[in-house]
Amino acid sequence: MEEELRMAKKKKEKKTNEERVLDQNNIEYIETSYNWLEKGVLSEANDLGIEVDSILKTIVLQANKDPKDYVVVCLPITKEINLKLVAKQLRKKQLHLADNKKLINITGYVHGANTPIGIHAFKGFPIYFDERTKSFDEVSVSSGKVGRSVRLKLEDLVNLVDGKYIQVEE
Repeated sequence: MEEELRMAKKKKEKKTNEERVLDQNNIEYIETSYNWLEKGVLSEANDLGIEVDSILKTIVLQANKDPKDYVVVCLPITKEINLKLVAKQLRKKQLHLADNKKLINITGYVHGANTPIGIHAFKGFPIYFDERTKSFDEVSVSSGKVGRSVRLKLEDLVNLVDGKYIQVEE
């Protein structure tokens, strides 16, 4: 009984700014927490009954070594990105991964917490989605905190962040 009482009093995690953005836009979502480091992505996705490729990673790219020219690409966590192909599609001379050590200054997030929701809302960088994600009705993206995600309709997410689809791998 005492243990049940303690569990009942356990504080619900405070909403992230990104979850508040979703609330303000009347977008339905499910909060999820992942423990990728201990369990691994495949195991965690299987435990939750979701397809692993519907879990998206958010990659921040710097164009033409310009300190003000960044783009964001969201793709399935198990897939790779072809920087030359993406650069060609976006009509950029070249694209490089943004410096992980500077991510907090660039996006406002640490590595592993970048999210298209917050980057769009607070930084205004263009957001692109791997065209292979079109096959999913729902996807998971970070909610601005390492290990914490939101699961929502892909269409709602793409509309919210003014996203566009591109090919990221041949």
